[in-house]
Amino acid sequence: MGIFDFFKKKSKIVQVETEKEVMTNPSIEEIEVHTPPNEITAVEESIEPYVNEATQMETASMKEESIVVVSDDHGVHGDNFGGLIGFSNLEQEEGREWINEGVGLAYDQISRIENDEFRIAEASFEEGGKVKMRAVIFKDGPYKGEILSAFPYVETDYSLPFKTKRITEWSHADFKEAEIEGGGRDTFELSFYATDYAVNEERYKSEQQLNIKLSAVGLVLDKSDLTAIEGVPFSPDFCSFMPNKEVPSPSYYDFIGVLNSFKKCKIKEGNYGYLMQVKLINKEDDPNFFTIDLFINEANMRFTDVKPGMKITGAFWLQGEIA
Repeated sequence: MGIFDFFKKKSKIVQVETEKEVMTNPSIEEIEVHTPPNEITAVEESIEPYVNEATQMETASMKEESIVVVSDDHGVHGDNFGGLIGFSNLEQEEGREWINEGVGLAYDQISRIENDEFRIAEASFEEGGKVKMRAVIFKDGPYKGEILSAFPYVETDYSLPFKTKRITEWSHADFKEAEIEGGGRDTFELSFYATDYAVNEERYKSEQQLNIKLSAVGLVLDKSDLTAIEGVPFSPDFCSFMPNKEVPSPSYYDFIGVLNSFKKCKIKEGNYGYLMQVKLINKEDDPNFFTIDLFINEANMRFTDVKPGMKITGAFWLQGEIA
């Protein structure tokens, strides 16, 4: 197969040949990674001036607004692949080869969802369960059989009602990848990368109220020792999230959360991670008000003693699709 160039900023369309040749590896220069764990600022320092109420902003002002559609050419998946296999592994040739192989495997699977233009297929990792690779493939036209994009995908059953305010399409991906901004549960502002946008573009643009499945790929994770904000103590089960300042994209967040449960996953030989259920907003009468499935690679964790109920902090990429 030809090069699976998912890290390159400008040309997202990738040639896929019918003969199964050895896949060419992306060069180091083609991989754009914004947030390796050793360069991310302390999340708790960035989140201290931010209180949970700032996230839980009433979206009543959005009720009469139409959906705004804009575009940019800055979206990449380098950080997301670093979240999947570990940033240290992404820097190695073997890591890039493995990503290519995973994308090729996804390409060969039957379609999960499709329309007349695109099909979206995915492949599970060995023992990874819900942690997968997803590929978006042209079905028709001059690029028939070629890959538009590919990215890590975390399957989930968790969903919430969402109201769309703004869609940012990626112009370098033929306007078929997008990040969606709006409000969750008529309570808090939220943005996510739409993993099904190539197939469901018209629904995102025409249906302002949607039920959205949400999950995340962690970029870095640590224990949280934060007990107060600006000198004001808060409860032990305090949770919060805010837009990440390191990555110029609305679908990346810093957070402090409660680890409800976890399961260890084998991504490939010698590469492991955890699929975690993390509470991001604490609401006594609704424990699942905003509790998501999050995958974190062990290489991106700053601790090893994982326990249910512990407070954790870090950064993640939020993804979603129409339920």
